[in-house]
Amino acid sequence: MAITIVKVSDAVGAEIRGVDLSRPLDGDTIAEIHAAWFEHILLLFRDQDLSVEQQVEFATCFGELGKRSRAPKEKKPGDSDYRDSIMMVTNIKGDDGKPIGSFGDGEMWFHGDTCYYPVPNKITMLYAMELPSHGGNTRVNNMYAAYDRIPAELKARLEGHTVLQIHDYKRTERIDPDGDIEGMLHQHQPIFVTNPETGRRALYVNRLMSAKIDGFPRAESDAILEQLFEIAEDPDLYYEHTWRLGDLLMWDNRCSIHARTEFPKDEDRLLRRCTVKGEAMRA
Repeated sequence: MAITIVKVSDAVGAEIRGVDLSRPLDGDTIAEIHAAWFEHILLLFRDQDLSVEQQVEFATCFGELGKRSRAPKEKKPGDSDYRDSIMMVTNIKGDDGKPIGSFGDGEMWFHGDTCYYPVPNKITMLYAMELPSHGGNTRVNNMYAAYDRIPAELKARLEGHTVLQIHDYKRTERIDPDGDIEGMLHQHQPIFVTNPETGRRALYVNRLMSAKIDGFPRAESDAILEQLFEIAEDPDLYYEHTWRLGDLLMWDNRCSIHARTEFPKDEDRLLRRCTVKGEAMRA
């Protein structure tokens, strides 16, 4: 099938037109999408009508499915083998009053999916199923460009250092690295990483989960991280996506971070997420 690639912003992202992801894709089309993903970091597919099986089939064109950090409830007879790879990102609650998914309401600071794993997932895919009247937009940035903007002297000081990434299911609150984090998902990662598929270097920190630069006093680490966050969160470096039903976004977690804007708490928002497993990060 013939596809068209249209940039969605100067900083990052492209829309792929002419592709129906509910149908099997031929090798040439997959290769073209893959190349566009390398170039643009974020891809948008609009007006899709996808079952969970079809979303998973598309995801596996790019590698092995990632696994959720929280195991799902006990599997029931007939459940699919990929059930632990699917997450509902939603504020909807069931009849019992409990959330049916994760990361429900409100704003969520810039973060990097699974940066707190020894082997992070390289791709996140989100598919829009129910949306509020406004808000809940997703911002995705370009961490190659953020790396390029770091002053040369600071870049030289940070070369070879690692940063502690911590995840405790917060949305707008940083974790104290000097507290008890043993029960939290955490991992030391290079502060600068090299994407093994493009060879390009990227900054690998984010406001929500990057807690401390290893080898620096706490106060100095906090000051440097704040400087890096300001570089990475410059609006010139991110694309803000206003969702429509049937949209599918996929992005490269090795060279981007993402955030969510506020939305009405009394309106439903439901996106289906799956991921693709990556490899250990390297400087």
